[in-house]
Amino acid sequence: MVTPNLQPTLFTTAKEEALNISNTSESIAKLWFNQNYLSFDISKVIDLQHYEVLELTFIANLFKSNLDLELINQLLSKLPKPYSYNFNEVYYNIFLNSWENLPKEINEEEIVESYLENLNAEENREKIEDIINSLQELLK
Repeated sequence: MVTPNLQPTLFTTAKEEALNISNTSESIAKLWFNQNYLSFDISKVIDLQHYEVLELTFIANLFKSNLDLELINQLLSKLPKPYSYNFNEVYYNIFLNSWENLPKEINEEEIVESYLENLNAEENREKIEDIINSLQELLK
């Protein structure tokens, strides 16, 4: 299950910029607030927190997807409010009938560095020697 991103930020986003990012208008955002899709009234704010920009963009992308209103409501019923989700990090898994986080990209270098840093030379001497031998074989 995904959870909304409600982390406050040091820097806010101007309302006009947030509307540009979400590719929507203030009147549409106000309508979404009146219909309980948005947790905030955009006409009463000057600057938005990052989580508000995420919410506005998430709702805007759902409505731009050409899904019918019934399906949008069904999809949103599976999520806790406010809908502060990064649209690039979540997806709807039709097989599990739930929203899921996209897997994080694996940084292999960080994994290897972390593994090597956690090796204790006294306890893992044989493992370290095997790693050295493997690396020497690769370099040949």
